[in-house]
Amino acid sequence: MHVPIRGATSAAVTEAEETEAFIRGSAAGRASAEAWHAFFASYSHIVLVANSEDQRFHELKERLPETALFVFFNRVEKVLSKPFSGNSLLVTRSNQAGSELVYRGILGKTTALLAGPSFAGVLNLRTAFIERMNAISDFGTVPAGLLDLAAYFEELYPQGHTASSGFAMALWLCENVPAAKIVLTGFSGERGTKWKLFHIHDWTFEQTCLRILAEKDKLSIDGSGTRNPYALLTSRFPDIDAKDIAFGVAQTLSMRLEASNRQIDRLVSATAPLRAAYDLFRALKRKSKKERVLASRRKQRKTD
Repeated sequence: MHVPIRGATSAAVTEAEETEAFIRGSAAGRASAEAWHAFFASYSHIVLVANSEDQRFHELKERLPETALFVFFNRVEKVLSKPFSGNSLLVTRSNQAGSELVYRGILGKTTALLAGPSFAGVLNLRTAFIERMNAISDFGTVPAGLLDLAAYFEELYPQGHTASSGFAMALWLCENVPAAKIVLTGFSGERGTKWKLFHIHDWTFEQTCLRILAEKDKLSIDGSGTRNPYALLTSRFPDIDAKDIAFGVAQTLSMRLEASNRQIDRLVSATAPLRAAYDLFRALKRKSKKERVLASRRKQRKTD
């Protein structure tokens, strides 16, 4: 059955890279939605591993068949303490300066945790036009391909935010590779003790979408049930309809939000001295590698 490929645009590659033959099971040279569909469609299960303390991919690896692919994101040392031997792909997200793994010079160190015959390579991803994709050649000897989802999310995602890499891949895979079983692990959308949440992503929107997709069996969320207690409530009390539930939920959330806002206001007042010290420290802190790269490019453009 023909599966329509939607949302991704072909990334710019050199003539030499365009003529490079695709290696089955490898990310090398893939720069279109069709090429990535062919890659992902060869696996029975696609496990997306979030950089979260809640992920349980080791347990999934024991349960799933050898035809499963495990997709990791960016700084895999956050979840891998030793090399991973299963089928794997590394998604490296582009920001305004490109892939962090490239401009920070840590690509080799990162991929060392995935090295082996089952490592397919790197997928360089962007989900917004402001982000800068790398050239395939930037990844050196590491097999690499490009997936540009900026147009795919331009109208779909809430304005003022950009899609997280995990959510972007989950949504695109559900639509474009429906035959594979998509499994998410660690997708809690909550801050842990080790890693913070980036508020450039709309976590409420993402968690809502993922829950809906899970309830419709488009994907599965490891460690999280998809039972909808509100739907079960209407079966116990037929005189209660969806509008009653929506009103009750909205009223409860409003009350809880107002209570939270009062506590937040107290915290803001109590932590004013700490914020002053933090702002001073930030002003004295050396610029990040990303900021230095962007500043260098702006200076170069002025001199050209």
